[in-house]
Amino acid sequence: MKKTLALFALLSLTSAGFGNLLFLNATEVKVLSDNQRVEALGNVKALYGNYRLKADRLVYLRDKGLLIAEGNVFLTDGKGVFLRAKKLVYHLSERVIELFNVRGKLKGNYINSSYVRIRGEIYLFKEACATKCADRSAEVCARKFVFKRQKGEGVAYSATVKVEGVPIFYTPYYAFQTKRKTGFLAPKMGVDSYGDFVYRQPFFWAISPYSDLTFTGDYRAGGLYGGGLQFRKYFARDSYLETLNQLYYDDAYPGKWWEGRDYHRRLRYLLFGKGYKGNLTFQWELPSDIDYFYDIFFFDKDQHYKSFAKSFIQYTLNGERFNLNLKGEYFYNLTTRDRSKDLATLPDIYLYLKPQPLGEGFTYDLTTELTNFYTDNKSFWRYRLVPKLGWKHTFGTTPVAFYFKPYYIYYSSTRYGNRKNVLGYSLTAKSLLYNFNLVRTESWNLFSSWEWVYKFHPFEEKNHPPFDTFDELSKQNLLTLRGVNSLNYGGKEVANFIVEQPYNFYSGYNFPTDGAYVNGKLLPLKLYYNINPPSGDISLGGQIYYDHHLSEIVYNTAWVNWTAVKTLTAKLDLDFSYTLSKDHLGEKQTDQYSYGLKLNWKNLRVEGKNYYDSLRGKNIRNSLSVDYNRNCWSIGLRYQREYNFDNNRYDWNLLLVFNLFSNPFNFLVAGGRK
Repeated sequence: MKKTLALFALLSLTSAGFGNLLFLNATEVKVLSDNQRVEALGNVKALYGNYRLKADRLVYLRDKGLLIAEGNVFLTDGKGVFLRAKKLVYHLSERVIELFNVRGKLKGNYINSSYVRIRGEIYLFKEACATKCADRSAEVCARKFVFKRQKGEGVAYSATVKVEGVPIFYTPYYAFQTKRKTGFLAPKMGVDSYGDFVYRQPFFWAISPYSDLTFTGDYRAGGLYGGGLQFRKYFARDSYLETLNQLYYDDAYPGKWWEGRDYHRRLRYLLFGKGYKGNLTFQWELPSDIDYFYDIFFFDKDQHYKSFAKSFIQYTLNGERFNLNLKGEYFYNLTTRDRSKDLATLPDIYLYLKPQPLGEGFTYDLTTELTNFYTDNKSFWRYRLVPKLGWKHTFGTTPVAFYFKPYYIYYSSTRYGNRKNVLGYSLTAKSLLYNFNLVRTESWNLFSSWEWVYKFHPFEEKNHPPFDTFDELSKQNLLTLRGVNSLNYGGKEVANFIVEQPYNFYSGYNFPTDGAYVNGKLLPLKLYYNINPPSGDISLGGQIYYDHHLSEIVYNTAWVNWTAVKTLTAKLDLDFSYTLSKDHLGEKQTDQYSYGLKLNWKNLRVEGKNYYDSLRGKNIRNSLSVDYNRNCWSIGLRYQREYNFDNNRYDWNLLLVFNLFSNPFNFLVAGGRK
């Protein structure tokens, strides 16, 4: 006989402690011992408070205030608790749940435990193992876990980290967090390229949900000691601040990284910050010396090879009809200790009036800018006013666009000599020659589009420092023929080619590689191409510049990617690239190629790359990484060797990388110079 909540509650469950029972379904219900014992048997389902319960047998002991579930017990709150157990005991008056021989998921973690007690938001586990991976390839086991669910924090006692069932780490006490909480981050340690022990340990402090502070201690046995403070805070949706302040004591002089340098600093620092407030953005970046980034950021390649440090403040206003930009910038030159070679632009006031329709296809816009460049201890002002009138019209079926730009430019000096006023104009016209499908079949389609673009800049070369691209404009009476061609198969583009051929009636152009001014009317031919066959196993592309006066290719870059092997368990990718660049005299500036491979086979990943410089006859960079990956952990080796052009030597290192539960541990196990 099946009985549900109505009968069960009326008979025996209206007593204290069972008022939160909302639903019960069972095959059979027995009331025993003068209503002091109630049993529900057979596929029992109950809803109590926030929990749903399933079991083979449910017993209610009224005098003891206990609810006992046995046999294939399943407990869930439908959110983060999904637990199976052999037995469950619910202390009704205390609102405490006990489970025995438990397995399941809790807040995304897989749990095995001999005993679990749940009291409100506090969970107690005994003889338990927890992991984030279903295959349990790595897990943390402890004699006892105490976890506060609401705060997302807990403590493990007598904890052991196991990888593939093998213990690798033990601690008698370990505090952990599942939310954004304070604690130590993964360290970096090992031996640097000078043979010295290195240890870098970050500590993260979650001040609030919208702010944090990271302190990093840095120790290098070679003679560098210090650390940094990184602060981040969101004040509002449109307000943010981030700072990084570092301070080091350097006692390595005259050897180590100071070898070959003509100066020395014991106290070294970096002041950095960035942020925004509404339309205002800002950044400051000030190192103690020009080699700071190279010496300190050896784990960060983008910072390691910086050529300048940049500070700025900028206010931007984007209106419906205009853009206003007020900016000041300072570029700290990291290639020289002569601070007069730094560049500052303060102020830089830029106003752009967006295109305004005038009717009959005419539009009008305006650009005006005032900039002060300061370098070599001298100031250099430039003001430019550039209105533009546009007109678009269709002649028959051919659309044509015309743009006329008169301009006025004022320079406060020409190479710091006399003032100069420049008046002129530029004219641009372009039109589509034709736009056709040359080939069109059921599978193949060849589309070709050609246009001409005419530009007229009848002004002389300006004798002043070219601080930006606007100052690099040369005298032009230029006609360019441009073609865009694409080949499609089955609705997918498999190849595209872009061809450009300019012709300057004024006879002269800036060479595309070194920027030198060259006499001649026929400018270099430019070709851009990409090819992706339908199979998808290979792709290639590049660009070519052919100079008619030198009668040779002056710039060529090409790349090829090929998936040589692709099966269910293995994949092998090969790649090759080549770069050639020549100056206006035909002398090689760059002649380099690279080749590499990527191999994925089951859990193994191998990636290698080599860069060779033909002009120097040297391999300038080699890298090799080998990784073995599992769901919860991975281990790998990273080898890298780079040629240091400043010191005419190779720097190399070998890095051991171990990831456990997505936390990286990096160990620089070897390194050196040759």
